[in-house]
Amino acid sequence: MPGLDSIYRRVARPRTAEELACRLQAACRRGSSDLPPGEQPPDRPIALLATAVPRLITVAVAANVLHVLPDTRGPAGAGIAAELLTTLDATATGSLHRCQLALEADGRAHGYHVDEWLPLTYEQAAQWLEDSSPTSEPPALVEHAQQAGRLVALAIGALDRDASSVPEAIADCLAHLLVVCVLAEEAAYRQTP
Repeated sequence: MPGLDSIYRRVARPRTAEELACRLQAACRRGSSDLPPGEQPPDRPIALLATAVPRLITVAVAANVLHVLPDTRGPAGAGIAAELLTTLDATATGSLHRCQLALEADGRAHGYHVDEWLPLTYEQAAQWLEDSSPTSEPPALVEHAQQAGRLVALAIGALDRDASSVPEAIADCLAHLLVVCVLAEEAAYRQTP
């Protein structure tokens, strides 16, 4: 796998809302397989977010481990990196899908549409991707994985209080997860020969 430095440099470019909308939709499609087959997802936003929490812990762990691996160019290291990237993509896209479903469910309950909040998601994700740097501390993948978990916890608390900040917290979480998905997808793509 090429070094993470080169991956960060490749993603650090301007992106349009349309490009990020396509990336979000693709990630949601991949993440939809994370739901139990034949079972309808819960209609309560708090239940959807609560089921994302274990996945977000896995996202954060995989992101951290990926950054501390000493060398992934050998066969053993490449196998570990590939497994981490697969885990990262599956858990990040599953979490992203659940968060989008939660935003949709909250919108139905409070009279707004998810499309009112997605421009914020795209704007933030575009800026964070453009600012990606191999020298940032913590690394962008780790930072955004951790922030997604923090924001889901905040959104759960806001839902419990029926606060007006719910859609913003979920939209912010979607932006962080979108960055994680783009970075993981780019790393996995660069890993294939």
